[in-house]
Amino acid sequence: MTGFLADACALIDFHGPGPRGMARGTAEIMSSGEIEVAAVTVWEIQRKVAMGRLVRPVPAGFIGEFPDWLGACGYRLAPMNWEEAALAATLPEHHRDPMDRFLIATALRRDMTIITSDAIFQAYGVRTLW
Repeated sequence: MTGFLADACALIDFHGPGPRGMARGTAEIMSSGEIEVAAVTVWEIQRKVAMGRLVRPVPAGFIGEFPDWLGACGYRLAPMNWEEAALAATLPEHHRDPMDRFLIATALRRDMTIITSDAIFQAYGVRTLW
């Protein structure tokens, strides 16, 4: 299976009010409706909002929760299975962020490309776009 998996930084950059560092072609892919988002990415963004490190990343006036907004934008849930969880735990220590390790394991097992600005992902042999 091939496809695209959005990291938290991709969602924040693509939909945020700040400067956009993402390439035009990658932004077009983000707009395509063919992007998956892992539950752990939703958790990561929600934690940053709860800690005051990020403004709620939905348009003003949107009624509903962040997962509702993701669905309204056409994002799909990236399923994660036990094998991917086990792989995330055993990956080399290039990157210690547990959320990112889950994304890397999911992308490796499902032959996906991760949309991320984090260059260290490539140390795992996973394809990335930014």
